[in-house]
Amino acid sequence: MRLAAASFAIVLFVVPFVTAPIQLVAVPGAIGLLLATLSIVTLWRWPVTAAACVFVSDYALALWVIEPSVSVIGAASFGLALLLLLQWVELARCARHAAVDAGVVRSQIFGAMALGASILAMAMLIMALARGLAAAVPFTAAPLLAAAGALGVVLALATVLRAASR
Repeated sequence: MRLAAASFAIVLFVVPFVTAPIQLVAVPGAIGLLLATLSIVTLWRWPVTAAACVFVSDYALALWVIEPSVSVIGAASFGLALLLLLQWVELARCARHAAVDAGVVRSQIFGAMALGASILAMAMLIMALARGLAAAVPFTAAPLLAAAGALGVVLALATVLRAASR
């Protein structure tokens, strides 16, 4: 479990550095790797949470500095690696002193692979639909539609969290 978490932390360092291979991006990525390593070794929550924040900031910095075109593969791989890093560190923390069967680890790996494939497929489908709809939306209505979409996502997330807390 720790090896999987470490591999996702490396992916989170590599994706921003490949996007913008400059020292300005490498230093926060190295700090994120150190925090992730501390969390993987000690199984504390706060370092992996801090590492996730540093990795997200580092990726945003890389995108801001280079201003690349939208890359669905890069963004989806970064988001999936971030999700799986948090998931695997938490799973390792919860199963710290437990005997975990190989079948459990295998099912987690297959579940992560299925999640990754479905996220990538959905992201590509949404990008294809967005290209078709972008031409039909007038320029002045675009900010209103973006705000409505963001509000819809926040409301859906709030509904899911409220249902999960019950």
